[in-house]
Amino acid sequence: MSRILSIITTIFLVFLAIAILGGLSWANTRYASSHPGEKDFFVPWLAADTFLRYGDSPFSESAAQRAQVVFYGHLAAEGQDPLRLNVPFPVELFYFPFALVSDYSLARGLWMTCLEIALVALAFLSINLTGWKPARTLLPGLLIFSVLWVYGFLSLASSRAVIFVALAIVVLLLALRDGRDELAGALLVIPFFMLGIAGPLVLLIFWWAIYHRRGRIITGFLMTLAILLAISFFILSNWFLPFIGGLISHIKYQSTLTPGSIISSWWPVAGPRFGWALTGLLLVVLFIEWRDVRRKDFRHFLWTASLTLVVAPLLGIPVLLQDFVLLFFPLILFLTILNERWSRPGRWGLAGVVLIAIFFSLWLIPASQFFTGTSAALNDVLALVFPTLLVVGLYWMRWWAVRPPRTWSDSLS
Repeated sequence: MSRILSIITTIFLVFLAIAILGGLSWANTRYASSHPGEKDFFVPWLAADTFLRYGDSPFSESAAQRAQVVFYGHLAAEGQDPLRLNVPFPVELFYFPFALVSDYSLARGLWMTCLEIALVALAFLSINLTGWKPARTLLPGLLIFSVLWVYGFLSLASSRAVIFVALAIVVLLLALRDGRDELAGALLVIPFFMLGIAGPLVLLIFWWAIYHRRGRIITGFLMTLAILLAISFFILSNWFLPFIGGLISHIKYQSTLTPGSIISSWWPVAGPRFGWALTGLLLVVLFIEWRDVRRKDFRHFLWTASLTLVVAPLLGIPVLLQDFVLLFFPLILFLTILNERWSRPGRWGLAGVVLIAIFFSLWLIPASQFFTGTSAALNDVLALVFPTLLVVGLYWMRWWAVRPPRTWSDSLS
């Protein structure tokens, strides 16, 4: 009887999961059909469709012109983004399954469903990685927060693949914690292909692996990279130089943010100097922390990795607001330490209060655009305030983050 009940429960859960995913895909498809103006998914999807349908290189001029006609209704005019593919071909391969769906809205809806699943998985795995055991009533709030907080929602709405990079980083750190170095090295390829905001963390992991003589991390990375490159050059042998051209074109026409450009818009004369001074100061901070993490336990390494992720958008690396979804794990680490210090077991405590405050205060910034009409200035604030406060928060909690309890009361709690 119990076995039959277990089978019925399993079947019910399977159908429930299918229904939820189907509902999400339907809602996402409706959203995609009414908000078609994004480029992050459209360009690589249509480039993959051009390759599969007509045999033209995704990086070719014909592929770019087809994207222009579909996106603008005509060929790109002077000053318009020519919509050249700017992702390396090994990454473009992951868009091929979605290019089998000829309808853009449906393909993007399915892509967004995968992104939503990745955001929920990011929340679960981040909590597992930090060892946080939130209250049962807080856990659903954390999952909703991972999808609907400002940076997660912006990444989801723009269909930006950086969400998969954030998930890969957390799984990578879990693999390092559990000693699965080959898997960690293989996953390191994913942030390696996004050497903007994720670049400093990639360098930290390489340095840490070399210092601790964990060569299997490097081996796993090189083998995975070699396999992806071999497949890519086998399918399309001449993709690399056109990819560089597309990347340069993307940088030229993409509106990115840097602390220097933001501060320069406030103070045109002194702003660039402040930007360079901030970059220099933060590089010194990273150098000191990377040296200090040597021969320390994994918890100290997690804190240093979180600090590296948070500092990256403040170093002057051109980023988008959507890329700030990578700061979700550092935020969870900060909340975990808050929970350990000032929350009772099974209660929301200070961590829950801070989570709610962050959610509404961040959304207050874009919401105020409807009343002030100064979207650029408010986006600048959104790009600077949260990472700056998170850096302050991580340093405030540094002692408890990197050291075991030192008093009897700490051990008891």
